[in-house]
Amino acid sequence: MESVELLEIYKIFDYKRSGALSEGALHQLQKWGLIPDVGQLKCNRGHCMELGPYVDCCDGWIWRCQKKFRGRRTGSCNLKRSLRKGTFFDNSHLSICQIIVFSFMWVERGGPLKDIIRETKIDKRTAVDWNNFCREVVVFSSFQTQLQIGGPGIIVEIDESKIGKRKYHRGHPVEGQWVFGGVERETNKCFIVPVQDRSKETLLPLIKKYVRPGSVIISDFWKAYDTLDEEGYTHRKVNHSEHFVDPETGHHTNTIEGLWRHLKVSLSAYNRRKIFFNGYIQKFIFLRWCHANLKNPFEEFLRFAGQLYDPTNSKVEKQRQEFQMDSAEPYMVLEVSAPEESDSSEDEDAPPQKRRRT
Repeated sequence: MESVELLEIYKIFDYKRSGALSEGALHQLQKWGLIPDVGQLKCNRGHCMELGPYVDCCDGWIWRCQKKFRGRRTGSCNLKRSLRKGTFFDNSHLSICQIIVFSFMWVERGGPLKDIIRETKIDKRTAVDWNNFCREVVVFSSFQTQLQIGGPGIIVEIDESKIGKRKYHRGHPVEGQWVFGGVERETNKCFIVPVQDRSKETLLPLIKKYVRPGSVIISDFWKAYDTLDEEGYTHRKVNHSEHFVDPETGHHTNTIEGLWRHLKVSLSAYNRRKIFFNGYIQKFIFLRWCHANLKNPFEEFLRFAGQLYDPTNSKVEKQRQEFQMDSAEPYMVLEVSAPEESDSSEDEDAPPQKRRRT
């Protein structure tokens, strides 16, 4: 996994925050999958459009189709299309360099949003919008990799935890968020799902959805798990009121407890809103998945952004709208095979609103 440094990104854009893009910058954007490659974008008549220089636009390039056609009449398409139309950069007044730098710092650096504002020189309202756009991309990534864990004879630890509660009942009251998860002990593959409550009606369908039949499930004595033996699983329990590792059987849930610790450490202690918890969780899982699979988090983020905003897909707008509606649902998961890593971040949010670009 090769790392990318901020200075390298500025070098791609010839150390200019705005203005016409160089051919090298265009090729890099195509390599990242953020704009179509030559031959991928077609006009309404099915001709392959060509990318060429154009001085009257901020990026210095435009898609054109000047091919001739025949039908009732003969003529040329003479069609022009913005470089940004349908892409991750669409409807934004920021330069492409600013958006790429923002994305890099959001993925790789974490930290307070004010640091990204200082580096990109954008206002706070715009930064909050792009913070939510970036979170949308990692939530989208979870939809692309929904897989089950476990299997016959494979141990899966499950547990539920609350994020945002007061420790030892001290401090001001905080509205917490219940999360439910499972970890495949041998591989550390896992899933994490925000839930409204810990009832059997909520947790049992999620277990069936994300844990393969025949798995050996280890949990505590929470009553919602009482019927797992009847659902095609081998169920083992640990009584946490007496011990964390059963002295007779050796059963424990230390792996999933470790996952909760790293998740909570990765979340800022400030500016946390319950409605954004799913985004926080998906970013945490996304980064763990990248590190575990030796993927560059920044480049993987851009790859998913390119998939979510793909101008070569005629159905992409409808699919994106359906995704944005579905993303309001709490049940999202991303398969992870991860070492004990964590990501520390602190950011600011705004209440969700109709999607706009600034």
